[in-house]
Amino acid sequence: MNRIAIIAFLCLFAPLNVLAQKGSTDRQQQAVCPTVKIVHEQLPSLNTPRSGHHTLCVNGEITVFGGHTSGFVPTRTAEYFKDGAWHQMDMVYTHDAGSALILKSGKVLLSGGFERGLGIGQSHEVEMYDPKTHTFDGFGCLDTKRASHTQVELDHGKVVITGNWYHEDAIEIYDGDITFTNVKKVSQQRTLTNVFRIAPDDVIIFGGQGYKGNDFDTIIVDRLKGEPFTDPLFETWKPTHLHISIHNDDSFIGDEAKGIYSYLFPVKNKEGQLAIAKADGIKFSLVPTTGPIPTKFQENTIIYYSQILVDRKAQKGYIMGNDSIHQTSSHIYILCIDYSPMAEGKPCPVTLYYTDPIPEFVDASPLITPQGNLLLTGGTGKKENPSHNFYPLAHVFLFHFGSDEFVATSFLSPVPWLLGSILLLAVAIICIYLFYRQPKQEQTVEKEDETPKTPDPKEAANAELMQRIHHLVVEEKQFLNSDLTVSALAKQIGTHRNNISACVNLIKGCNFTQYVNGYRIEYAKQLMLKYPDQKANAIGIDSGFANDTSFFRTFRALTGQTPGDWKKQQSSQTKTEE
Repeated sequence: MNRIAIIAFLCLFAPLNVLAQKGSTDRQQQAVCPTVKIVHEQLPSLNTPRSGHHTLCVNGEITVFGGHTSGFVPTRTAEYFKDGAWHQMDMVYTHDAGSALILKSGKVLLSGGFERGLGIGQSHEVEMYDPKTHTFDGFGCLDTKRASHTQVELDHGKVVITGNWYHEDAIEIYDGDITFTNVKKVSQQRTLTNVFRIAPDDVIIFGGQGYKGNDFDTIIVDRLKGEPFTDPLFETWKPTHLHISIHNDDSFIGDEAKGIYSYLFPVKNKEGQLAIAKADGIKFSLVPTTGPIPTKFQENTIIYYSQILVDRKAQKGYIMGNDSIHQTSSHIYILCIDYSPMAEGKPCPVTLYYTDPIPEFVDASPLITPQGNLLLTGGTGKKENPSHNFYPLAHVFLFHFGSDEFVATSFLSPVPWLLGSILLLAVAIICIYLFYRQPKQEQTVEKEDETPKTPDPKEAANAELMQRIHHLVVEEKQFLNSDLTVSALAKQIGTHRNNISACVNLIKGCNFTQYVNGYRIEYAKQLMLKYPDQKANAIGIDSGFANDTSFFRTFRALTGQTPGDWKKQQSSQTKTEE
């Protein structure tokens, strides 16, 4: 297809692109960019605002269960999405901060949760959801009343249940029929705990958060069929606090058919640095990444609040984050790790996606759709002072990381979908017409130009490194720091200073000092225009120069003028234009 046809296609197709990225060039750069702005698609809202709920894809339908609604009041409702709308159902119990698990039978086991409003107490209540009939059956009772707990299914329909909130814990087994029995004590009283299978009939249990929200100094790993143990990894890295309900199977990256039981989970050290860890059976290790995981964005501290949700087909994992809960609006952060290089012992690329601040947003229940897109439902909102648990949301956001097919078939109403199909057909006709209008010789040239070239790994690595340098120096405005050096920047990025120098020289055609000073001079120009009465030496210091001598020398070298002459020229041009 020739260039004109391609341009026409992109121009007409652009309104359909709900990713709202900046175009094909930006999409190509996402693979090497450490921070990428992303825009969510707003889908039809839930019937009931809710938080403390579960979001699952059951029998091909996105379904939310329980939680609490406005006023921190538990809701005895669930909703499933079909034909462009949410359909509300009545459950038997509420299950606010309870647990939900899709069984191999296709049904959903729902258990426990807060006993009453305001997150008070725990419950024994258990019910089963049948997605084929959209019905609920209250059939059993937990041995230990629980909230903020975790369930994992073993072979033969048995389910391990553990974890609690402000109440004693134990390892409990559901027999797959009607009976729930405590079978073993736990070494630590945990909440929202990790329960990972290590065999068809065995699991390990661990977490970093106690049942009253406390941090553990020592991490002990319990085992269903074995003795408790510790691991050297947890001497430095602790499992992160999880703020929402979890489904541990969503973090599975192994191959059950081959007996490989591997999971990814987030960990944090004393300095607050986040990292990715891997559990292989009873062995733990840190996953090497191409660079440190961001814990700040601009001036905001990133709070990562979810487990790692894995798209096994794409071999990518996602962690949700937000800004401080004390702010009245929050970015949504999505940390993506490409774990495919891990099989070859290579570092895994990480990318931080971020949105514009969303008023009153705190967090939401995430789900990876079958097509690899990320869906957020409900969650907690916030007002100026009260606890955000009183202000749940009804929002439904979709982020397109995978195929758009799921959106077209499941979330868009028939009319827009039909209009989109007609528009695509029109685009195709226009492209074919433009293609056959062009001379054959031009078509041949275009075809030769479009011959794919083998990507150069060194170019990709340098481009990625340059993006990190740019993020720290420019976006975080570290050029304003007069003490900024190549060595200091290299330490932040986790590379050698020679790599920084070589990368800047190769891509920018100058040395590191010239690169940084260029931004300082442009910043100084802005200050001089904004504050014409401020002295030049003060402008230089505010722009990141260590002294006025360095400022004057650099300014003259880059502009051919002194700061005073440049300011006079700008003033004269302004008067002329007036």
